[in-house]
Parts: sequence; structure tokens; C-alpha cells
Amino acid sequence: MIMENMEKLKNDLSKWAEAHVFYDKFTNNSIDPNDKIAADENIWRNEAIHNTPNGKLLADNSFFKSLRKNTVYLAHITPNLHNILEQNNLYPSGGCLVGGIYCVPIEEKNGKMRLHNLGEYILKKEMPRLLGAGTSDLLNVLIVKINLPNIGKNKLSGIDYLRLGNIHFDIYRRLEYLLSFRERESLEKICTQRISRSMDYLGFCNKMYCHGQKIDSNKFLKALYSAIDHLPILGYFYFEIISEYIMLFQDNASSVLYKKMGEFFSPSYKNIVPDLSPQLAQNFSLRQFHPKIEEVIDYLDKNLIFKNFDKGNFIDYVIKRLCFLTNARLFDNKACLTDWNKIQCNFDCLAGYMAPLLGHLIHRELRTFKRYPYFYFYFDQYKALQIWNYWNHMDIVIPFNGIMPKGEVGINPAYTNLDYEIFTSRIYDKNGCAYLEPKERTKINIVPKLVDLKFTSMRNKDHQIISQKNNYGRLY
Repeated sequence: MIMENMEKLKNDLSKWAEAHVFYDKFTNNSIDPNDKIAADENIWRNEAIHNTPNGKLLADNSFFKSLRKNTVYLAHITPNLHNILEQNNLYPSGGCLVGGIYCVPIEEKNGKMRLHNLGEYILKKEMPRLLGAGTSDLLNVLIVKINLPNIGKNKLSGIDYLRLGNIHFDIYRRLEYLLSFRERESLEKICTQRISRSMDYLGFCNKMYCHGQKIDSNKFLKALYSAIDHLPILGYFYFEIISEYIMLFQDNASSVLYKKMGEFFSPSYKNIVPDLSPQLAQNFSLRQFHPKIEEVIDYLDKNLIFKNFDKGNFIDYVIKRLCFLTNARLFDNKACLTDWNKIQCNFDCLAGYMAPLLGHLIHRELRTFKRYPYFYFYFDQYKALQIWNYWNHMDIVIPFNGIMPKGEVGINPAYTNLDYEIFTSRIYDKNGCAYLEPKERTKINIVPKLVDLKFTSMRNKDHQIISQKNNYGRLY
């Protein structure tokens, strides 16, 4: 039994390692050339760093530099400061950081604390839009001062939520007993049907990537738009790829200014959802994000995000990255070794080739079950417990969104002897940037327990309740 448990723990840690991006080894050139996914990932990383205007920020940015210091300052934005102070508890939320306290970096220099431009956008644009008109006065910023232990410095490990498919699938297998037989049968049938209705897109991606087959761009994109309706995770892929291109290639005045400060400029990509898909803006849901590529191009062109916008390069980039990420994040490696036309559309067969895709679908579909508000805790908290164990095992105090280091930063709430202080702050503007000034030290405790689903500010509209436990976080 002991050996079995040790093997299970080792396997869990290995899967969580696969869900992280290690930026201290970001361009590791010693990749096994027989591992096509790893080799192509490495090629993309080197290409992005060396051949795009802002690629240098992938490995060298102000946040990474702060992780080498003894003390790190982070900002937590909240509309419920009064109630947090009353309880003196700060809870992590799920989402892209899985189980971290959602924060953004603060650059501390010569006694001045400048809020990362992503935090400024959240504070002045995104949160007021989410909460509704006239709610800006509700927003406050807590300054979290963390003294890093020597073993926790320079830990450049980010969680990539697009890589969580296998994790979701494994947790479902372990906790499926919480569902009735009929619920499991219904869930698996829904997921199988969703994949069956998306086979054109999935087949295109597999044949293009694994076998070099050429597919007409318009035909591919048409299949993508249709597939997003059935596979919500593709809306996230589409958004992240467009955002990635913007962050790497934008060269307007604002992006150049913040590049000098060591930051990707966030508003250029953050505005895409409310501007192109206003029906999704209230909860930043990306599950139905599928503007036509022509709409995106027109938007990018009109908003002068690039001085010289290469539209052909953009389309080519989006298609190639979609094709790669679909294979790398949604299929098992052996998907390249099979005759695609022989895959049967039943749950057990698909689990052998597309367990990550099934995991993402299950994770999403569970939220539509009537009993989900009562048992979601077991699924999301189980996942949080696993990632806290991994972070502690790796001595990661401050994880972050690892798709790109764009400013979405977390705090590991379960870190042993976490050394921190939390202050209220005064917000002021200087030279066009938002600054923070510490006011009073609080008695707030960081608590390793997920905030209740209905109290998170970016879930769907049925759960948009401002309460005493509310934490801000972009939830996945």
C-alpha cells in the first residue's frame, strides 16, 4: 500500500509538472528530437524570443527580476475590502491559477510602488465593467508584501491552464463516484457528441500537423468557428493565440513605453472581448469567443496596435498555432500514430486518444449539472490540494499564469511558513501610471481554502454576487 501511494504521488507530481512552464529553462535546446511536440515547442519559443519585437519579455521582464529579490510586492484588487477586513481572511479562487490568490505585480523602486499595467486596466476598466456603472468607488487594492525564503527565489514556474486536460480527466475518474450512474452516462454522452460534431476541425489539425496535409485557410477557419460551439476550450485557445500575437508583435507607443518598463502592454488584448464580443464582456467568458478572423483583423487595424500590420502573417500565425496547440494540448501523443478515420466516437475509445480534450469538456460540462453548486467543491478543491502539494514540493511561493508572463500572478496559500504582510493602500496617478501608497497594516490571513463558487466575481451571471468572501480573479 505504501509503495502504491508513493507511485500515485510520483505520478501526480509528474502530471502537474507537465502542466507548468519553466521559464528558467524556457529555451532548453537539449530536447529529444524524436519528441515532435517538445521540439516544435522549443522552436516556437526561440523564434518568439529572437524574432518578434517584444519576445525578449518572455524570459526577461520586471516580474521575473522581482522574484530574484528578498521581498516581492503584489496587488490584490477587491470590491469588498470592508468584509475582508471584518473576517480577516483572504481566500484563493479557482480559474487560470487553479488555487492561487489572484494578484498582479507591483514594481517597488526608490520607495515608490507602481501598479503593473494589467492591474491598472483591471482597476480602472475591467472591474468597473463587470460590476456595473457607478461601482468604481467599491474597488480597493491590498498590498501584499512577501518575504521570499532563499529556496523560493527565482522560481520561474507558471501554470498553463490549457495543459490541464489530463488533470481534469484524472480527477473525474477519481471522483466520478460522486455522480449517479445516470449523471455519468449523460456526461459522457454529451462529451462524446461534442467531439463527434467537431471531427472536421480536429481531423484537419491532426492531418496538418502530423502528416503535413495542406488545408485551405477558409475551410479550416470555418471548421474552427463551428467547433467552438461544441468544444468551449477552443474559444480560450483562439483568444490566447490572438493575445499572444498582439503581445509579441505590438509596436505602438504604449507598448514600446511599457516594454522599457519590462511589461507586456495588456489593454491591447484585454479590450478584444468587450469590443468584439460584448455579450461575453460581463463575465469575461471565452467559451463562445469566435469572432471571424476578418473582424479581428479589421479591429487590430483600426486600433493602430501595429505600425505595419502584416495581415497575411497574422492569419498564418493563428492557424499554425491553433493546429499546434490542438495537437499538443488536446490529444495524447499517440494520436499522430493512428489512422484518424478509424477512431470510434465512443467515450472509452476517445479517452485513449483525446483524454485531455475530454478532461476539458468534463470540467466545463460539470458546471451545468444542477447539483454542481453542491459538489463542485470536491472537484475544484481536490485540484487545488494537488497543485498546492506540487507547489510546496517545488518550493514555489509565487506561481503565475504560464501561457505568457503577462502579469497574472498568484500566491501559494498553502506554502509552509509563508512570510507576508498585507496593507490597505491609497491609489494615485503619476506620469500616466497608477501608484500605490501603503496605509495601514492589516490582520488579514491568507487561507488555503477555495472561495465558494457563487462568491467569485467573474463566474457566469447566475453567480455574480458580491459578498464577504469575494476575491477578484479571472476564472477559467
